[in-house]
Formats: sequence, C-alpha cells, structure tokens
Amino acid sequence: MKWAVHTKRTRLQSDNSSTFPQSVQPRKMGKKVLILGAGMVAGPGVKYLSETGHEVTVASRTASRAEKLIEGLANCTAIGLDVGNPDDSGRLEELMGATDIVVSLVPWTMHTPIAELAVKLNKHFASTSYISDAMDGMDAAFRANGKVCFNECGVDPGLDHMSACAVFDDVKAKGGKIKSFLSYCGGLPCPDDNNNPFGYKFSWSPRGVLLAAVREAFYIEDGEEKKMDATPGNGIYDKFILDASVPNVGPPLDKATWPEAFESHPNGNSIKFKAIYDLPDCDTLIRGTYRSRGWCETMRAIKNLGFLDESECAATKGGITYAKLLAGELGCEPSGVKAAAASKLGIAEDDAIIGRLEWLGVFSDKDATAPTKIDAVCKLFLDNPKFQYAEGERDMIAMHHTFKILNADGSKETRTSTLVDYGIKNGDTSMARTVTIPVAIAIRKILSGEIKNIGVCRPTTPDLYVPILKEMESFGIKFTEKTTAGW
Repeated sequence: MKWAVHTKRTRLQSDNSSTFPQSVQPRKMGKKVLILGAGMVAGPGVKYLSETGHEVTVASRTASRAEKLIEGLANCTAIGLDVGNPDDSGRLEELMGATDIVVSLVPWTMHTPIAELAVKLNKHFASTSYISDAMDGMDAAFRANGKVCFNECGVDPGLDHMSACAVFDDVKAKGGKIKSFLSYCGGLPCPDDNNNPFGYKFSWSPRGVLLAAVREAFYIEDGEEKKMDATPGNGIYDKFILDASVPNVGPPLDKATWPEAFESHPNGNSIKFKAIYDLPDCDTLIRGTYRSRGWCETMRAIKNLGFLDESECAATKGGITYAKLLAGELGCEPSGVKAAAASKLGIAEDDAIIGRLEWLGVFSDKDATAPTKIDAVCKLFLDNPKFQYAEGERDMIAMHHTFKILNADGSKETRTSTLVDYGIKNGDTSMARTVTIPVAIAIRKILSGEIKNIGVCRPTTPDLYVPILKEMESFGIKFTEKTTAGW
C-alpha cells in the first residue's frame, strides 16, 4: 500500500492572524498528538493543538482530506490510513507507538480496538463519544499504565455534562437537591439560514440521522423509568413535545427571528446518568434532542412509508423511480402515489407533511436505484444542495438545561442554563468548534500534566469541567444561567 504523507513545518501564525486566545498562544514545540479521522468536525481541534505548539499527525482513510485539514498549520503531518482495514494495523500500531496521545474521531464502533491498542502501547486515549461498556471495562488497564482514557468531551456529550455538573455541584454544596433535570441539544441551521422545509442541514451522514426514528430511548419521568422504541405509537417521533422555553441568548441575528419553539424528544439512555451525575433525589431525568418544527412528524411519515428499511431490496435496483418504488409499497399506480401516501398516513393531501415529502422527491420520477430503501431516501437528502450549508451560511448549536431544585430551606426554584452558538461565516461550523475544541483543551492539559486523572473518565468533576468551560468562554462559547422562584 502507498502511504500518502504531507508534512507542514511552516512558522506558527502571528497573534493577529490566530483565532485563539492569548492565554493559549503557542509555546515551544509540545508533545505529539495522533488524530485518527479528518471528518467535518476535526478542523478546529487540529488548529488549536497546532497553534498551542503540539506536533500533530492527522491520519485519514482519504489522505487528501487530512492534507486539506492541515493546510497553513505548523507542526502538522497528514497520512493516509484506514484504521478499519486489517492490512493497515501494523502502520496504525507504528503511528500510535510514536505519539503521546491518540485521539479517535472515527466512528464510535472503532474506538474500542483503538483504545485496546493504546493500553498495549501505554498511551493516553481521548474521544468525544460516549463511554461504551467495553470502554468502561478498560478502566483498570489504563489505571495500571498510569494513563487516561478521556471520553465524552465534545458538545453532546461533553459541554452538556460540564455545564450541568456546574449547577449540580453548586446546588449540592448549598444542601439542595435536584428533583428534575431536562437537557436538550440540537445541531440545526442558524435561523438566518434555515431555508428548507425540513429545518435541517446535514453535517454528518443522513443515514445516522434518519435511523434515529427507530432507536430506543430510556428516561425517567415522575419517578418511573420509561422506554421508547420502534413499536408503533411509542417511537421518539411519536411522543415529541414542543419546547418554547429556549431563550435567545446567542449573538444577534441578521434577518430572522428566534424560533417560537423547538420539537424535543428523549435520546439514548438517560437513566444511567442518574448515577453518573449522583442525583439520588431526581424524579425526572431526560436528555434529548432538539429539531425544528415539522421534523418529527415528517420523519415518522418517512418511517411509516417504509423508507427506513435497511434490508437488501430488489425493488430498489434496476433504475426504478421513487414514485414506482412507493407505489409498490402502497399498492397503487405511480400516478396516484401522493394521494395513496396521504391516505396511508391518515392526513390530507395538502398537509404540510405531504408537502415536505413532495419537495424531497419521494413522489418523483427521479432514479431511486440503491442497495436498500434507506439508501434510496438518503440519496434524496445527499443530492439536494438545500440540505448542505452554502457559502456564508451558518449552523447553530442550541443547548438548554432546566433544573427543578429543592433548596435546603424547603423553598423551590427553577434554574436554566442555555448555550446558543452560531458557526462562523465561511469558517468553522459551530458543531466543529463545540465538538473538537473542548477535547483539544483537555488534550493540552493532559499532556502538560494539568489533568492528572488516570483510567476511564468523562468531564463531570470540577477539576475537569471548570478550566474547560472557562477556556471555551474565551472562544465566545458560554452558557447563560437564569433562576426563578418556584417550579
């Protein structure tokens, strides 16, 4: 195999051209960081580590992506490497053996073998993903090596933990109790650039976003553990709620108004965080997702029309159109597929949901050839430029926590903590900044010895979250808290 290597040894940028605060400006050459993955969010983290004087190697399956990522950055090397290819395992071990910390920004399913290799080679490990059971099981091995396996240090998970734990610890220090905790986060278009009927643009695979419709979610409500799943009527898109409580605490918008409400629904396993956050008195604990209005019902419609089927499908092969594909599912003629879909969904033909589906192209004569039905519908999202960020358009991270607090004196209060951040026009997205700058800050502090943790951990203690949140504020990424009496 040919290894594509691209090394930069240009001078560090001047203070005037740097996007980083004076407090973290470059020092002499630091320790070595190996970053696996050069996806859409990697850039700000790579830039931070370069500008703070570290030697950074970026390894990507597509060498050109890694090369583009390090353009103009000092002390950076780009390498072509497929971490999922057994033929590349020797080269991966060689690269990891030469670094001080390995950072996995590849899909989460690859984290465990990479972390296992980090243990074997006695290296630190970091990721922005959730700690799996397999990862948690490596705690003793990392401790024995005196190394840290630092995870859940992006935006969600990551900044959500840090901002919430800051409130938890403040309440506990005063003798209070957390009785309810709601935490929602959405990566959405900035309202100025929310210009398609779905209110969403893709910063990662449409397939992963679409499959959220059939994922399970676990949460606690009024003291009862509950579950959502793919059962009809019990999915996350069946039981969404409108949340009109999110305040506009972000920078001023250029032309749009702040949304009146977001759709919200539970996501993942919230139940386990009752113990992780040490909230024994918490009767309601929901961690979930924000989407624009209309998203949940439209995604439910896509699911109910059979478009999320992942099985191999002969009907999607051989040049079939979307109208014919759906007609076969609904038992109608292609010319009547729109009316049949409305009937199947139990809604009027002029309903906004049908309008979105028509705009997407599911009733069209476009080519639907694909291995599976979900791949066919993903093509519609991928091929439509309105689902991508155009030049000058910005994304948004909206995160909102609501805490119901019982104080030591018996009084009640509600506290909120809110982050609204927009991407930089023609620059880094908010998603990229909030995912990889927090973990890059953690990496710098691990390698400098400021973070002394060993074993598997997440940033839920003050020694970890306080300095990271403080430094994030220097990038303009900060939470706004508000307290009101009563619940």
